[in-house]
Amino acid sequence: MSKIKILIYTGLLLLFIVIITASCDRNSNTYEVSGQLENVSGDYFYISHESGDSIIIDTIRINPQGEFSFKAEIDTLTELSLYFNQNTKSTFILANKGWKIELKGDVLFPDLIEAKGGEVNDDLTEFKNKNKTLLKSRADILNQAQKGITNNDSLVVKDYVVELKNINFELSNIAAAYIKANPDKIASVMLMNTFFKDESSIPRLDESLSLLRGKAVDFYLTAELKNFRDRVKMSAVNSIAPSFSLKDVKGKNIQLADYRGKYTLLMFIATTCEACLDEKKDAVAVYDNLKKQKKNIEFISIVKDIEKVPLSKNITDTIKWPILPVMGGWSAKQFDIYYIREIPYNILISPTGLILERDLPIQAVEKKINELTETK
Repeated sequence: MSKIKILIYTGLLLLFIVIITASCDRNSNTYEVSGQLENVSGDYFYISHESGDSIIIDTIRINPQGEFSFKAEIDTLTELSLYFNQNTKSTFILANKGWKIELKGDVLFPDLIEAKGGEVNDDLTEFKNKNKTLLKSRADILNQAQKGITNNDSLVVKDYVVELKNINFELSNIAAAYIKANPDKIASVMLMNTFFKDESSIPRLDESLSLLRGKAVDFYLTAELKNFRDRVKMSAVNSIAPSFSLKDVKGKNIQLADYRGKYTLLMFIATTCEACLDEKKDAVAVYDNLKKQKKNIEFISIVKDIEKVPLSKNITDTIKWPILPVMGGWSAKQFDIYYIREIPYNILISPTGLILERDLPIQAVEKKINELTETK
């Protein structure tokens, strides 16, 4: 065979190898994350993401200079959560097949960590950089508040509440404007998840979801946000209170429908909650005083965590209203349908079955009932 033919065949073989290699790279299921981060305590951090019904957690080694590199497989565009410094600091990035993501920043300011690589990460990093001053101010407040909590100084936290609220409000307005201008970007969905996923932001979340177009509509987190919105709306103020039927501690069947015609205070508590036990004395006093005034109101306590700590006399004694134990912790149906995320938590229901107020402090119940009954 002539040298010319050998060279041609060799060239074709090399070209074939290059094409196959490039094709394999494009079809690779792996992604890479690397970078350099400041103020990471310890020699590792965690990356986690959901996969079906499971949560995958990887431990990532990081050297004293803050450098790290990590590679793993992934099926589709997925949100990854990163946890630093004994899980006290966290941020998120997006990963997809073939993406090479580079991180840079200070973990004490996780909202400002730059993630480059992949359209969504690039868009979010651009948003962060444009709003760096506000995000830095918010991080400073949160870091200062954390120090106050560590030092048991509640006054430090309270001093910054108003300022933090104002910053969050301004950031949410900026996020809303970004979503309106970029309804087809997945970054818009991530901003909704960051700024609008709370009970008070449901109207803004609802409006923003209606704006989405194209691939943003089909992103899996969009469906989760819609489900979140719908669950919160089920038990929002002015909604019909979700019904339930449960056995009380005496075995009697208690239905919410039985209380139509009365104001009803649902009190969500737990056997593992010291604050709930501390509040019981006030609840008993408020209940007894309202009954002396012959006010048209009843209380119902719904108690979780009985599988962890059984009901005790400390919870049930001196209580004259129904106590309804439920199993399943935070996943208990009644806690879920009423969207309870903290305890103790009180919800006031009208005689017609409408939710009048959520998160009503027990000390404010008597005044609220007096206002409602005096207007009748």
